[in-house]
Amino acid sequence: MRIRKIISIHISLLIALCICGCKGQQSLVAIYENGNIYTCEDSCVHAEAMAVSEGKILCVGKNRDMEKYKKGNATVIDLHGKTVLPGFIESHAHPAGFAFMSAGNIMTVNGKSTKDEIIRQLKNYLKEHPDATHILGIGYALSNLGLPDGETPTATDLDDVSADIPILLYDDGCHSGWVNSKALALADITENTPDPLPGAHYYVRYPGTRKPTGYLCETTVHTTANALPFNTVSNVSDHLDKALKYYTELGFTGIVDAGDLHSTTYDAVKQLRDRNKLNMYYQRGYWASQALSVEDNIKRLKQLDEEYSGGNYYCNLYKMFMDGTIDAESGALIEPYSSSGTVVNPFFGMEELVEHVASSLRAGYGVHVHSIGDKAQQYILDAFYAAKDINPDIPRVIAHNQLFEPKGIDKYLTMKSNLFCQITPSRCCMDSLLTAETFKKLGGERFLRLNLWGNLAPEGVRITLGSDYPANLFEEMNPFRQIYHAAMLSNFPPNNVGLSVQDGVKGYTIYAAQQMGLSDITGSLKAGKNADFIIIDRDIFKCSLEDVKGTKVLNTYFQGECHTAMKPSCWRN
Repeated sequence: MRIRKIISIHISLLIALCICGCKGQQSLVAIYENGNIYTCEDSCVHAEAMAVSEGKILCVGKNRDMEKYKKGNATVIDLHGKTVLPGFIESHAHPAGFAFMSAGNIMTVNGKSTKDEIIRQLKNYLKEHPDATHILGIGYALSNLGLPDGETPTATDLDDVSADIPILLYDDGCHSGWVNSKALALADITENTPDPLPGAHYYVRYPGTRKPTGYLCETTVHTTANALPFNTVSNVSDHLDKALKYYTELGFTGIVDAGDLHSTTYDAVKQLRDRNKLNMYYQRGYWASQALSVEDNIKRLKQLDEEYSGGNYYCNLYKMFMDGTIDAESGALIEPYSSSGTVVNPFFGMEELVEHVASSLRAGYGVHVHSIGDKAQQYILDAFYAAKDINPDIPRVIAHNQLFEPKGIDKYLTMKSNLFCQITPSRCCMDSLLTAETFKKLGGERFLRLNLWGNLAPEGVRITLGSDYPANLFEEMNPFRQIYHAAMLSNFPPNNVGLSVQDGVKGYTIYAAQQMGLSDITGSLKAGKNADFIIIDRDIFKCSLEDVKGTKVLNTYFQGECHTAMKPSCWRN
């Protein structure tokens, strides 16, 4: 009898060789058996074993179904009952933007701090880093700075920290920024600098003048950051490489980069791809500019697609912003803010919005839209409905969905065949201070319309999950934490409606693959698809909800190759 060698799954190099084969030799097969395999395929939800060769799945089924694949050169990997899932796909984040920030040695500012406390923190940072060429920070909350309603901090405040090096701070949602005079000078921002879109994307100015105060709204903070001295392609690419390796450790084999305006990030991803270091599917969003015509925006996306798309890198996504955030009172609401009476409309008017959506779909590009307030959601739902018959197979995505418009659920149901509801569950489990502030801004009736997406899942609307990092806490990059938060919302007021763990997993796998337009090759474990899967340390469908968020990924496989590995003691017990 031929003796088959049973090897441990941590020997990643051998597995990679077995799967990929050698030129001129018979292709080898890797057989994973005795597992608890969750396929995300309705026709065969659970399996015991899976055969893989040349990066493709040959068979998924019972242990006995693998016998025919053991006749040739086969390597058998005993899973010892461990749980296997399809590789996870991050449906909305900004990894290249994070790499940009990481390249700038970004520091975290305490989001609960007042203005004076932040200035003290920055001064202490400079004492500890006397040779710093700049300060890049993230995390402050405008509502916690202790300023009178309607006021924003100024460059003069940060000049007290340093007038010699540039300082730029992102708020906790990356929709606003606060800089010193040196940063304004480096970016050549003066009283003569036009606002990209007055009232939406703009530089705050002193009353009665055009002199910038040092407070930046929406895209102006990102373009200002481009002037900082660390911003080079090689530097950003090196940090992106580290970031994506961490995503791999978390179990990700795909990511939707919802874009940024940094000058180096497109090339940073390309550099990794060209060096064979892009070990995941990477979809990049282009931010539509209201300073350009619709025609010129589509032309620009086509140029980026032609220049950069190839391999695992897809520059084929049209990203739009409908509004800002409720915290900054830049989220678009049907009625004025209860606390201040502020009226905020969507960035795009309805006619213009429909033209953008329709033109992108006609050009063959998916549309991915940031929507926080109820009026923002109302507009984009109506725009998608107006364009529902244009290339209906192309995915449409509404991201965040914080405040539902009154008819939002019904409108989602009419378009569930191609409309995805993208969410960041951790944002819904806010601390009491932020919850109280949101209630103050919205009032009771609107507060009850927050985060109603849990009502959509039972009706067949596909909900995808993502961290939106770095516009989130670092630990919330972990998909199992987001699945936990999504399920925990069932116990969280005001609506007590969340997702099941099963729906959370689908939101990170098959639904996310469909959102990317890649479900024909990934997102579930099925014969013919790429072998993108993860092995985890527990059965998340049977353990307690509290234990779900502590799940560890033991191995991540992209197209059959293992890119992380644990020691036997970590996965066999």
